Amino acid sequence: MLCESDSLLQRILREHWPQVKTIALRSLPENVVESACINVEKALRCRTDECGFACFVCDACGAKHAVHFSCKSRLCPSCGKARAAEAATLAGSRLLNVEHQHLTYSVPSELRLLLFADRSLLAIVAKAAAMATIHAIGTRCKAYAPLPGVMATVHTYGRDLSWHVHVHVLVTRGGLRADGVWQPIKLFPAAQYRRLWQHHLLTLLRKRLKGLRGPCRMIGSLYRKYPTGFIVNVMSHYRSGRKAAAYCCRYTGRPPLSERRIIAYDGEIVTLAYTDYRDKIDKQLTLPAAKFLVRLLQHVWPRYMRDVHYYGLYQPARRKLHVDAVAKASRYSDQIRPALPISRRERLIIALSESPRKCPDCGGTLRFYELHLPTANQRHAKNQQTQDQRTYGQLALRV
Repeated sequence: MLCESDSLLQRILREHWPQVKTIALRSLPENVVESACINVEKALRCRTDECGFACFVCDACGAKHAVHFSCKSRLCPSCGKARAAEAATLAGSRLLNVEHQHLTYSVPSELRLLLFADRSLLAIVAKAAAMATIHAIGTRCKAYAPLPGVMATVHTYGRDLSWHVHVHVLVTRGGLRADGVWQPIKLFPAAQYRRLWQHHLLTLLRKRLKGLRGPCRMIGSLYRKYPTGFIVNVMSHYRSGRKAAAYCCRYTGRPPLSERRIIAYDGEIVTLAYTDYRDKIDKQLTLPAAKFLVRLLQHVWPRYMRDVHYYGLYQPARRKLHVDAVAKASRYSDQIRPALPISRRERLIIALSESPRKCPDCGGTLRFYELHLPTANQRHAKNQQTQDQRTYGQLALRV
């Protein structure tokens, strides 16, 4: 059977993770360290038998070969394509098949340290972006405020892996009015969104941090420092929910780093290539391997925290009722419903059966015939073992 060799990130992790673990325990929040340890273990197991594999047989020579699956870790760059495809499939089963607009909401630098120390505030950032979007669209009809569908995805990283919190928002280009009519929306004025984004974000943060004099004083000063509001960019628009899921989720579901951006590694120094979004110039960043890993690990999400949130017509508790109401209001009710979801196993079987492969022995055609996926009990046992190892490591450091 075939077994893929280590990726470049796996090599860096194997050589420097023991050293980086002690640094991360001191410089990152505890819940981030816990999740980082689990995700590093997943990344080290990437493309091994523990992650599952597909079996192929050659029609010409009868040889059997295995293709191992990636780990689906939030950290692993070699799994970026697979995780983005999974995110697009999930989004496609939730998004109405109507026009969507893509917007990005940026958090000012003064607030980023608060969000770094307390990751639970990231949910507030997503909620504020959704509230600003729903508020702005609600002003398009004074008699009946339209309610749009909003999907908000929080990113914490910039292109150079710096801590740069921003929100990608996919919103329907229209909303359902209280009288059952679908109200199309074509205009998305950035100035209005900037002021509303500032208002809702600072209001929610001040309410959450009530009683903390320093943060509340700093939050109050941001109204004066940014009189026109915080940065909001109006991006592309998509003609249907399926196109929005396919194109936008291609990068909203990706890990912080693509492995092809690691252009050099000599065992001690890592060099990254990136395009600076400020001046659109291609640049390089050179870091010691330990600092590179800490910079990457700071973007790992704590366990059980979500980076994707749904609001408005996409609110989970009422989504079915909202979908039925939008379908009733549309002349194309049979076309606007979300695509039916399929399981990971079904998606894998379809993809593996349709993708042609060549036999490395004779060049003949490989035919898919068997799928092996790890069971839930195996995954739980491995995660529990990783958690026990992390706890023991923390106790050893304290002693």
